[in-house]
Amino acid sequence: MPINDYGFLGKDIKQYENKLVIKYKEVFDFYEDINYFLHKMKCKIDVKNNDLQGGTMVGLFCKSLTTFQAIYILFIHYLSNNAENLCRVLFEEMVNVGYCSLGEDDTKRYLSLQLVNKFEIIKKVSNDENKKYFIKNFSESFFKEKSQDERQKDIIEKLKSYGVEGVFDKKGEPKAINIRERIKKINSKGIMHHYLTFYRIVSNGVHSSPDILERYLIFYKDVYCPR
Repeated sequence: MPINDYGFLGKDIKQYENKLVIKYKEVFDFYEDINYFLHKMKCKIDVKNNDLQGGTMVGLFCKSLTTFQAIYILFIHYLSNNAENLCRVLFEEMVNVGYCSLGEDDTKRYLSLQLVNKFEIIKKVSNDENKKYFIKNFSESFFKEKSQDERQKDIIEKLKSYGVEGVFDKKGEPKAINIRERIKKINSKGIMHHYLTFYRIVSNGVHSSPDILERYLIFYKDVYCPR
């Protein structure tokens, strides 16, 4: 299975992986030590019953740990660009941990994002302009058990039960809190600095921005050639 025929799935990729491990041995060793420490901490976490804030933060921590490990696995297998993409995911996870650490109300505001997203999906499915893009009878089957009004009413009532500010806009519809707003609430110059720099850089690959194509394409004298 030569790399020229199978790409990263070819067995020949192993020789490049070995070179990478040797070249960045200290980095990989350090990464493994951090992972070992974090995994030990994960096993020692004790969350009390009915601790919404603590339980949410533990969930975010566990998710971020798997992302941390996935970055290592991708990079060690020479998929460095994909590993870089996951750095954006890890950054957002860390922001959410920090945001939820501010208090129970902030945790509820974070959790409200799930309901806000569901509300937006309902609006999109019910929009007549969007129906032409769905498979036949999709909208009808979507609202078969509960109507649009019933679904939206349930979400609004659930959000009201959270009892936190800023969940609704001036029209009374659910409103999300974006990542920049969460970072501002954390009030950390360091995190905001990384959001304005590092986060923007690693977002290029996630969004397949044009400036990322040079990693995959060679352009010379009007000739394009895949790397």
